Amino acid sequence: MRKGVLRVSGPWEDAFGVAAPPSAPTGARRWAQAVDLGARGRAAAARTIIDELVNDRRTAVSVVSLALATRASLTRQAGRHASARVDDGAALSVLARCAHDEWTTAARVDALIGLAADALGIGDFGGSRRLLDRAEAELRRRGTGRGGADRPQWVVDGRLGLREAWVRTELALYSGDATAGGLAAEAAERAESAPSSRHRTKTSLIVAAATAASGDGEVAAVEAARIAGTCEAAGLLPLEWAARTMLAGLRDDPEESGKVADLQAKLASRGMAFVPLTGSTTSDRYA
Repeated sequence: MRKGVLRVSGPWEDAFGVAAPPSAPTGARRWAQAVDLGARGRAAAARTIIDELVNDRRTAVSVVSLALATRASLTRQAGRHASARVDDGAALSVLARCAHDEWTTAARVDALIGLAADALGIGDFGGSRRLLDRAEAELRRRGTGRGGADRPQWVVDGRLGLREAWVRTELALYSGDATAGGLAAEAAERAESAPSSRHRTKTSLIVAAATAASGDGEVAAVEAARIAGTCEAAGLLPLEWAARTMLAGLRDDPEESGKVADLQAKLASRGMAFVPLTGSTTSDRYA
């Protein structure tokens, strides 16, 4: 390869699969870096950046909100849904007096979806549904949420609709709603044009969970194994852990259970303080 041809990706490409949007506010690049670190299981490093952003008066309010919601997601990934509500609630409250633009809307929707995932994790299905409805209303008001790779503002557009579809699918799974399969299919359709391979992979994991819930455990197990391999190759430790947890549960495989334990220990050493799993092995921790 000729000198100068090698492309080096940056925080935006690593976190979201796209270049930084022209409208990105102050601090957004560092937020993207924290998102990528969290996706790789480096929770302590991600929290350090988030703390810096939240305490820096130069950081745009929308980015402060997004950073708080990201910190909440790291807490939720460790199974601490009730604790995550503190940061998700703060992420919503800091926007109370902000003008509505694409970034404050994105931050507001991220916080609402995070709160919905928190509510789901503590069994408040009605609260989760109401929060998702509020998020969907915000998206409709701005005409966003369904954009794909052709939209330069995917981070504040299609990504939000996909996240909402993830949590709505998981709500259906947890509450025994027969629409879970259809909702998972809708999420998969939205993910097809997503520029981020991580978002496509997580969607596949949620589809696998819906497949397992429908009674086709072996098909789901095969898919979970594929996803685990993809995540291992990409260094996406939290999603690999979720996929292997699902696989171990579906196949009652001691070897997979050992891999889950090893991954959990590795993630804990990087700052992710787990609580024991309860209930399903779907990926609600990663919403």
